Amino acid sequence: MDALTRLHRGTTGLLARVDGCLTRWGAPEGHPVWPLLRRTGALPGDAVAGLAGWSVQPWLEQRDSLRLQLAEAQVIGERLARVPAWDGRAGDAFAAARDRVSREFGHWADRLHAEAVFHQELAATLGEGKARVARALGRVAGSAEAVVLLIGEGPVPGDTAPGGVAVGVPGADPVGQARAAAAIGEVLLREVDAALTALDGLLARGPELPQTEKVVAADLTSTATTLRVEL
Repeated sequence: MDALTRLHRGTTGLLARVDGCLTRWGAPEGHPVWPLLRRTGALPGDAVAGLAGWSVQPWLEQRDSLRLQLAEAQVIGERLARVPAWDGRAGDAFAAARDRVSREFGHWADRLHAEAVFHQELAATLGEGKARVARALGRVAGSAEAVVLLIGEGPVPGDTAPGGVAVGVPGADPVGQARAAAAIGEVLLREVDAALTALDGLLARGPELPQTEKVVAADLTSTATTLRVEL
């Protein structure tokens, strides 16, 4: 369990109030949280929950699988290079075929290496993004804005998030709560947006293949694009 997952479990009440206040009262006009809400397409609590539930493990497992295939391809390539040459016309044809297959295994190994590096980059980028969001969540959880959102006499009747978490406080100033929710939302969504932007850039780029890479018939379909979180 990483830091973001642990922090998220202890801050679900605060995040529910942030989302509830933004939904109920909105945010001040021109506040920086508005473009972030549009870019991410999610409320702060939902965005953090989505990222917290997104694990790096599938990409690491795919990386390890690719590394095993790479080791096998390298062993086969080395064995091909050691096959004794034949004599005569048949030997020339055999040598040409052996060299062609050896080159194809070399291209395959290059492809496997690039895919393994790509999945390592994806896992590292997601891990770094989650760590930044965790640090931001820790800061806002102890902020004055969090106090503004969490003080009060009890929940507004009917205003609860899934699980019964209250999202509003009677007697509190709606303008003050809206400002507090917007401030917290901005901090969290800015980090979530940065994490998703970095991942989008990697997914758009794809594995960095050698310039001489030749397409070889092999089952190397990357799983990276199937793992993107839906917030």
